[in-house]
Amino acid sequence: MKVIGVAYEGLVAGRGGAREGPYGVFDAVKYLEPFSVLFERSVTIEPQGVVEIDGIGEIAALEIEEVIAEDVVAYVGGDHFITLGLLRGFLKRWGKLRVVVLDAHLDSRDEFRGDRFNHATVIRRIYEEVGDVTVMGVRNISPEEWDWARGKIRVIPYTLKPLYTDTPVYLSIDVDVFDPSEAPGVGTPEPGGISFRLFLKWLRESSFPLVGFDVVEVSPPLDHNKITQTLAATILREVGAKFFA
Repeated sequence: MKVIGVAYEGLVAGRGGAREGPYGVFDAVKYLEPFSVLFERSVTIEPQGVVEIDGIGEIAALEIEEVIAEDVVAYVGGDHFITLGLLRGFLKRWGKLRVVVLDAHLDSRDEFRGDRFNHATVIRRIYEEVGDVTVMGVRNISPEEWDWARGKIRVIPYTLKPLYTDTPVYLSIDVDVFDPSEAPGVGTPEPGGISFRLFLKWLRESSFPLVGFDVVEVSPPLDHNKITQTLAATILREVGAKFFA
């Protein structure tokens, strides 16, 4: 399974370092066995390099859209804003998609610090283009986001629920959805996150056609003992083994 890294970090709300995420995750891939015990098959993760994104906001989204490669389904960020550009590229190919996001935050403000295009607004911008969005694992939401989300997107707080759909799915995994004890290397850690075991259970029990996915918000400068980048590399293997092996 080919994977492209997208080195981008726009507006920083917490602690920085997400731009270095692809390099840390690809380093962790070197030490990862290809065999998934859960799915009893192997998937070889093949990093295709890291694309450095220089623009900000809307310009960055346009640059990221160009990163999409026909034979690549997996991407590693970078901050969560990269999902907007990636999704636009996938929409060109698939036309209609259901977007599923695993994230501690709703990322659905209309603007954040005077900017409408950043990691804190990305889900709202995606909803405006797709209209079919589910966010699971959320546990830190502003009142504005909560009021906006009702009746528009599906919000599942604190946990993951199995997903069953025949609509093509694009999956975005912000590693801060995991508890900080398992993913300390993130800019905005939130107590009460999911466990990796729950994620594997969700992956095993869900049934949907996955066409592409990303793993975002790993911050190597904050990742003591490389715990988080190893988690992200393992996510690549398990998702790849289920859907693309």
